[in-house]
Amino acid sequence: MKFNILMMNKLIEDKWVTILGCLLMFSVQFIANMVIVALPSIGVDLNLSIEMENAINLVFLITSVSLMIPLSTYVSKYGISKFLKISILLMIFALLLSAFSTNINILLFSRFIQGIATAIINTSVYVIVTLQMPSDKLGYVLGLMGSFGYVGLCLSNTVSGIVVYFLNWRAVFLILLPVYIAMLVILFKLDKEWYTDHIKITDHLGSILYVLFMGLFLYGITKLDNNNFTVIIVSFIILVIFLYYENHISNPRYDLSIFKNIKFVLGNFSAFVMYFMTFIASYILNYYLQYVLGYDSVITGLFLLTTPVAVVLVSIFAGKLSDKIDERVLSSVALMFILIDVCLLFFMDVIPIYLLLAACILQGIGHGMFSSPNNRFVLTQVSEKDLSNASAILSTNKDVGKGISLALYSIICGFIFGTSERIGDDIASFLISSKITLTISIVLGIIVFVLLIFNKIKD
Repeated sequence: MKFNILMMNKLIEDKWVTILGCLLMFSVQFIANMVIVALPSIGVDLNLSIEMENAINLVFLITSVSLMIPLSTYVSKYGISKFLKISILLMIFALLLSAFSTNINILLFSRFIQGIATAIINTSVYVIVTLQMPSDKLGYVLGLMGSFGYVGLCLSNTVSGIVVYFLNWRAVFLILLPVYIAMLVILFKLDKEWYTDHIKITDHLGSILYVLFMGLFLYGITKLDNNNFTVIIVSFIILVIFLYYENHISNPRYDLSIFKNIKFVLGNFSAFVMYFMTFIASYILNYYLQYVLGYDSVITGLFLLTTPVAVVLVSIFAGKLSDKIDERVLSSVALMFILIDVCLLFFMDVIPIYLLLAACILQGIGHGMFSSPNNRFVLTQVSEKDLSNASAILSTNKDVGKGISLALYSIICGFIFGTSERIGDDIASFLISSKITLTISIVLGIIVFVLLIFNKIKD
């Protein structure tokens, strides 16, 4: 009888952890994209330059990327549930702060806090499910979580666009409050803690150096002036110290020997470039649709919805294809779709609207075809003991791709716009800035395409 009760309690726990994992994945994907459609409205209301509009996303990305890998060890060691509760409370506070921001400084601070909370959630979501679920159900739950993540990705732009149109941009930050409150209730209801006790943390200095390098470097490349050049130089000095230190201690947090594997490096570079290309392409298209074509946020959100829908549909088959076809071949084909997408966007001011819609669909097909095979390609290059570290590196590279693409775009806009501050005041400068950025994307895409084909032929 006692055994049956324990089994029933375990089944109930598993159910709630599954729900929690799905909500966490949904929220992470939603919050990462929900602000993009709202940026023009925020810019008008707060009278922001394009540089400050870009900063709203950059602060979030830089914070999240810088903290993701270092926090993963501490969260797993000292209590995942505890850190999740803290992160959700931080997120609720930060969303409310964003919604009631009276100036750009408050809004940027709130996005900084959201980045911290997102980093904690990203490092916790898979670990808590893996530790809780039995092995025969883990695959199913992870697949379900992935589906909820895609749903969050699909709905973010559309729902945000509708909210901005019928209410205002401030209401966008309130959409997820019920979801975070529900997750907090589930955590308190479970009243359980998860640890990975085998982790020994001795390399605190390594984590500090890593955070300093990533934060300073990503901040430094957002604007090329004398002050930021100094920041970039300092970041590279810290990188050299970090590399030397990690190679000369007995128990490094960051096992750099993993980068001796050329295929592992190639897969990570491919992921970096893919997310660089797709993120900035959608970002530029959002501005073009609203500022140049004059579409409202609802139409823009629905227009951009075609990309994640295509991602979901294609990713269903991409995983199965990777069982039969070499991952590098699939990744190369995916890159071809993305390159066509970016080339179409390069001519966005002269091609008909239906070709822009086709570009969105092609981006979704390429992204969906690329992700699963490339993830598998990267993670099968390392031993089981390095799997967690390799997964964290891969996730970080994807977000770094987003951050650097946006930082580069911000730099180019700063050079081209000059004294003109708003996109709506200088469409010509916007088009020039966008086309320069898209050209860089095309070049990077071609480089990765050639490297993937060469590596396949070499084998």
